[in-house]
Amino acid sequence: MADVHCPGQDQRYWRPEDIFLVACPHCAAEIEFWKDEPVRICSGCKKEVRNPRMDLGCAKWCREADKCLGKEK
Repeated sequence: MADVHCPGQDQRYWRPEDIFLVACPHCAAEIEFWKDEPVRICSGCKKEVRNPRMDLGCAKWCREADKCLGKEK
């Protein structure tokens, strides 16, 4: 089977705004997210923070979603 190359996940097609900073909702420390990261651990308070811009809408219709994201997603 051929490798799956999703243009949405391929970093060659990313824009500068696909990597962004958010304030931790628990301690206000800055957290850097990449658009495909669902969660990060805050370096300030060590709590798990969900990516506020996470959008995997393509997984609802893409026939290759299980290969790209895994069956559990």
